[in-house]
Amino acid sequence: MDLVQLVRVTPRRHPAPSVPWVPAVACLAASVAVFGVGVAGGLAGDSLVVAPLSLALLGLVLAARRWEERRRACATADTWIARGYESRASRYGWRIEELTSRRERRLLGRSVRRIVPELSARRLPGSSPLNRFALRPFRSELITLADRLDDLGRPVSAAGILGVRRLLTEPDSVLYARPYFDKQPREIGAELGAILDGLEVCR
Repeated sequence: MDLVQLVRVTPRRHPAPSVPWVPAVACLAASVAVFGVGVAGGLAGDSLVVAPLSLALLGLVLAARRWEERRRACATADTWIARGYESRASRYGWRIEELTSRRERRLLGRSVRRIVPELSARRLPGSSPLNRFALRPFRSELITLADRLDDLGRPVSAAGILGVRRLLTEPDSVLYARPYFDKQPREIGAELGAILDGLEVCR
């Protein structure tokens, strides 16, 4: 197989989007340096601050632009991963590594585990959006889910991590929705079980 054929059959792996805060830090450092030079040169008033402020604002604009680019890239990658495209050699390998990282698993595990005390009948009604009454019989399932995320010795699928994220963030997830959704009874245990099963890596 010649080089041209090898390039054609080798999947293109895209690098992770650049970190959004890098241009902000670079511009801030340049802004401080320019300000120092201005002070040393005897500048004052507008002549002293215009250039440093312009550099600082440029850094914020570039950071905001990169943040939006990264958000879009993650959203696109998550859509493909949720469809089953989960090869680490693919163009979205960087996102798979992010989702299945130890840091992400620990963060999600803590978030799920914090829900359990909130379901206690001793808790006074408050501003919590959790559907406490419906979730109380399923505390053990939530603990099992948190334990699975914290078991760093066992790999998890990126699609499964996306399922946990949706559980924690989407308003129609079983954590927040009322027992009936679209006039159909919610099978909370089954939905939590499906999320747990989704963490298993397909061989």
